Amino acid sequence: MLCPCGSTQLFNRCCQPYITKQQLPGTPEQLMRSRFSAYATKQARYIFETYGGAAQLQQSVSDIQSWADECSWLALKIHQATTNTVDFSAYYLMNNILCELREKSNFNLEQGQWRYIDGDIIVNEEIGIVKRSELCPCNRYPTAWSAKQGKKFKHCCAK
Repeated sequence: MLCPCGSTQLFNRCCQPYITKQQLPGTPEQLMRSRFSAYATKQARYIFETYGGAAQLQQSVSDIQSWADECSWLALKIHQATTNTVDFSAYYLMNNILCELREKSNFNLEQGQWRYIDGDIIVNEEIGIVKRSELCPCNRYPTAWSAKQGKKFKHCCAK
């Protein structure tokens, strides 16, 4: 399976080693990609554990799991990454509505590990309703779950 983060690498060679704690992300971009992949694969514990100290106190694993479960995470686009920020767009489906969340996220290095602190939301909008007989919107993102390409929505991400 290709990694949900859009790197075009296999999941087990890209973000999975971070999610399973076999490796630590070495940059904020790697952490961002692995957090997106964790949302896509419903790994709420990893997302919780990668919040920074104060930010983590405002979260719960069950709330993160609920958010991850409500959505089908389609694609991640990195616009720009710096030493401690990542500007990205995440595309997801929620209740058959295609949405984009664009955020500039802030990261800190805490005890040798990168942590997500917070983010400034630039865009959080509905792109449109997806009808069951339409081509699945995951086809718009060439690196998103490529095994699904060419399927209608009802046979793909609507499941």
